[in-house]
Amino acid sequence: MDKSKPYLDENGDLVIPFLCAEHEYKYWKKEGRELHDILQELGASREVWERYTWEDYPENGQDSK
Repeated sequence: MDKSKPYLDENGDLVIPFLCAEHEYKYWKKEGRELHDILQELGASREVWERYTWEDYPENGQDSK
């Protein structure tokens, strides 16, 4: 696993490493992507998803919007 990229740890916590050079993963910045997009990319479970966002959990691979 590349620890310079975002990942979900064994507890389901979203980790965005300080050394992550891709600002698109820094959802709190203007140029960052939406948090739910990052969670979907990482394959977050429904339980993890609901801890981080109020967006609907994507069913059958559909977009969460």
